[in-house]
Amino acid sequence: MNRAMDRGEEEFKIHIQIDGVRLPLTVKRNEEEIYRRAEKIVVKFINDYQKIYSQKSYTEILTYVAFRLAVVLTKQDSSEDVAPLANRIQHLDDELKALLTS
Repeated sequence: MNRAMDRGEEEFKIHIQIDGVRLPLTVKRNEEEIYRRAEKIVVKFINDYQKIYSQKSYTEILTYVAFRLAVVLTKQDSSEDVAPLANRIQHLDDELKALLTS
């Protein structure tokens, strides 16, 4: 293994802070940015829902956040599942056009 890969796969400890809760995590160095961005997304969703639903309990806010993230993941999975099919349809369409123009 080369050294650049070793550094990327190296695990180290980071601390994520979400609404006053500090989470120590051990992550691969090359995945740190993913965890940092996820932290920002969760904090933003919590803040957004706290503003919209100021009368709701914190548990309800977290439920809204968890559900919203699940919807986002489900949409992403759905679009990824359709992509190979869309590519295949495009390929068949191109073949059909080529046959009709010859």
